[in-house]
Amino acid sequence: MLISQILLSYRKHNGLSQRQMSHLLGVSQVGYHKWETGTTKIEMEHYCRIATLCDVDLMDLLPREWQEKIRDELGV
Repeated sequence: MLISQILLSYRKHNGLSQRQMSHLLGVSQVGYHKWETGTTKIEMEHYCRIATLCDVDLMDLLPREWQEKIRDELGV
């Protein structure tokens, strides 16, 4: 599942507006909207907060190329 889909699913499941969700993540509503629609990429610093809030594994949120790089570097 794409991170934009995870954000949308979590927000709707919890009855939150984009404004409320952006507040929980410490970003602007406009910035959050762009994440949820997949218009902009999310900077690494925000992934941990999203993973914690949405209760998902951080590795599952990362773009595939980042996952592969991490696994290669760790020898996993």
